[in-house]
Amino acid sequence: MTDTHPKVMVVLPTYNEKENLHLMVQALFGLEIPNFHLLVVDDNSPDGTGEIADNLAKLDSYAGRINVLHRTQKDGLGPAYKAGFKKAIAMGADYIIQMDCDFSHQPKYILQMLKLASDHDIVIGSRYIKGGSVDERWGPIRKLLSWWANRIYTPTILNMPVRDATGGFRLYKRDVLLGINVDQVYASGYVFQVEMIFVAHKLDYNITEIPIHFPDRERGTSKMSSTIALEAAFRVWQIKFRHRSLTASKRRTEAYT
Repeated sequence: MTDTHPKVMVVLPTYNEKENLHLMVQALFGLEIPNFHLLVVDDNSPDGTGEIADNLAKLDSYAGRINVLHRTQKDGLGPAYKAGFKKAIAMGADYIIQMDCDFSHQPKYILQMLKLASDHDIVIGSRYIKGGSVDERWGPIRKLLSWWANRIYTPTILNMPVRDATGGFRLYKRDVLLGINVDQVYASGYVFQVEMIFVAHKLDYNITEIPIHFPDRERGTSKMSSTIALEAAFRVWQIKFRHRSLTASKRRTEAYT
């Protein structure tokens, strides 16, 4: 019998997340969302994360609702997400959720995202709207830089009303990811998140944010560094000029090949 509920798919990029993946899978499926699926996009993790994902996908308890996309190299967050988005669309997903595997993005917020999805094209889990917060262990410099980047620097340069443009916890409707044309999003690192939401804004998609708490990872190693953050700040200007002529009339209409 065909499931009449919208197909919800989490796209989960992984690189050396063997300590987190099985716990994340348990937490996601513990939400008991109807017609829920998971796509793990593994960048050839040397710690065996990809093999763990394959083994989880074989378990009867997940009944074919876990799929694994193995990529041959680690070439940035952007290419991993673009490959995952295209795969999710090809698999018939209606709502596509991107998130990290390290529990800085807490699965419990997905339920609220889905409630808002009927009235919005994109739902962002935001650290920087009222009610949002970051890990209490962050030092004052880190807190200030992250707040300034999201509340002042990026929205001022790009002239868009998004409070957490660098955040990677988002729900997209299927038609949005088709309309954006992810092939025109060139960033490969963390600034990919900024470019995606700026393109969506220029194409006049309806964007909303919900407050989340953002804890630091408890297991594994962070991939963020000060060099990555500085590069992202510079590339915001590139994004502004690359997509300055976009309008809603330029939404993509054809499927990905």
